[in-house]
Amino acid sequence: MKKHLLLGLICGAFVFSCKKNTDYEAIDFGYKYFPNVLATFIDYEVDSISYGTVNDTSHFYLREKVAEEFVDNEGQLATRFERYKRPNLDADWTLTDVWFQKRTTTTAERVEENIRYVRLTFPIKPENNWDGNVYNTEDAWNYRYENIGVSYELNGQTFEKTLRVNQRNNINLIDQEDAWEIYAEGIGLIHKKLTDLTFQNQEIVGVSYEMRVIDYGTE
Repeated sequence: MKKHLLLGLICGAFVFSCKKNTDYEAIDFGYKYFPNVLATFIDYEVDSISYGTVNDTSHFYLREKVAEEFVDNEGQLATRFERYKRPNLDADWTLTDVWFQKRTTTTAERVEENIRYVRLTFPIKPENNWDGNVYNTEDAWNYRYENIGVSYELNGQTFEKTLRVNQRNNINLIDQEDAWEIYAEGIGLIHKKLTDLTFQNQEIVGVSYEMRVIDYGTE
């Protein structure tokens, strides 16, 4: 009787362990929303307006290409990505910036103009919220997910699985801060909009910026 009981407990533990491992392996953490794969690129159409004493409007095209892997000062695998610009589709690309990014087990991070942002957190869940500026000295911006796994149409293209990251929504008599990003599975960032304006002395100061994907692939 004791032998049968012991055998049953062992079998039960084995089945539970297998089920637990299978369930864990089946979890989709959402890493495909931030692929970070070498030699891949994304092209964007960009509109930017800088507000001040004189308003400056610009329209250009931007390419972000994942160029090289390296181990950062935290001992984690990261990538260097190059940013190219051109004024129109017929012009040659010109290298303008070199930024850095990495995907850990829990975060997707980018270093832009020497400022580090947490763009995504994993696993991706509706209840996630985090300070995108936790690793820099800027004011806290509370990021949160919305519309996870839904299709999204942009520039005549349909992206089957996307998510939206709401980064900022602070509208009052002085400030107009509205920022969000859309990520597509297997591609990465496909649409970004940032409005960061302040009303000072009857003058608008700040920037309005929008990036829309037009192409992506591997070189």
